[in-house]
Amino acid sequence: MIKQRTVLAIFTFIFVFVGCAKPPVMVDRVLVQNATTSKITDVKVFHEPTNKMGKVNAILPQSSLDVGLPRQPLLARQAVVSWRDGRGREMRVKLELPYDRSLAKERRAVSLMYIIHASGSVTADLQ
Repeated sequence: MIKQRTVLAIFTFIFVFVGCAKPPVMVDRVLVQNATTSKITDVKVFHEPTNKMGKVNAILPQSSLDVGLPRQPLLARQAVVSWRDGRGREMRVKLELPYDRSLAKERRAVSLMYIIHASGSVTADLQ
């Protein structure tokens, strides 16, 4: 009897978890924009919990790095963006990634854009 209840509880949990899982947004392009007035270097974007990382040596002021990739689901929930500013200071920002249920349901590929601001903050947006 206890085994049946345990198995029933496990199946119920799996059913609820799968039923409540949100569909992923499809991404085919990632942009990292330098919205500062100086060159930034050692730019890295690390996605959690997928552990996917991208990096580039430098992005000039008011320019962006544009990475096209095969259409794929955005499974990460957070990102850590790090870089060195024009003065050589190491900056690091952890942020939640945006999610748009209507885009996910459409299964249309979008761009994920990170903007590194002069204030040291980073924003992420789906376009």
